[in-house]
Amino acid sequence: MDDDTTDHLASDRLLASRVVSGDDEAFGNFVRANQRQVVRIAGRFFRRADLIEDIAQEVFVKAYGAMAGYRGEVPLAHWLSRITVNACYDQLRRQRTRPEISFSQLGSDPHEHNGTGALFEGHDASVHWQREEARLDAEKILAKVSPADRLVLTLMMLEGMTVAEVSALTGWSVANVKIRAFRARNRVRKLMVGNATGRR
Repeated sequence: MDDDTTDHLASDRLLASRVVSGDDEAFGNFVRANQRQVVRIAGRFFRRADLIEDIAQEVFVKAYGAMAGYRGEVPLAHWLSRITVNACYDQLRRQRTRPEISFSQLGSDPHEHNGTGALFEGHDASVHWQREEARLDAEKILAKVSPADRLVLTLMMLEGMTVAEVSALTGWSVANVKIRAFRARNRVRKLMVGNATGRR
């Protein structure tokens, strides 16, 4: 571990201790520094702004309550990301019948799809409606995919995380993540083929 990492972890431990001692200003600074990250992760799974806001609030409430257990072994930002991913996974399981992420986001260029506003920018109306139709079809497919599959696909394909990084965030073993990713991709391919066949 280099000196910069050591200093950063020491700073995070100090911040955590201030929060635990009841320093509201320290917690406010923590929220402001990390809110964009939490919202960005939640936004990968859900499209509704009110739901993303609710999840972000839930994440920071959980983080506040769990701060006493923070040991400074990983950066606070990484620790918070794990709480965020778990909160999103819990929400996915609660609302499995109403998937929120657009499967069109899982295309070959994930950076192209940063939200519904940017999705159709610079394209004519015919392309707009073609993509909208594809998005609606995709949501039907996602309704048949398990929350665990969606979690793995989102983290690896949209966030660009490695198997090891997904393992660290979810708490699943590396082998488990590999198996889930393999099965998730196969499941999605089969659903896409079946969906295309059904439209002919």
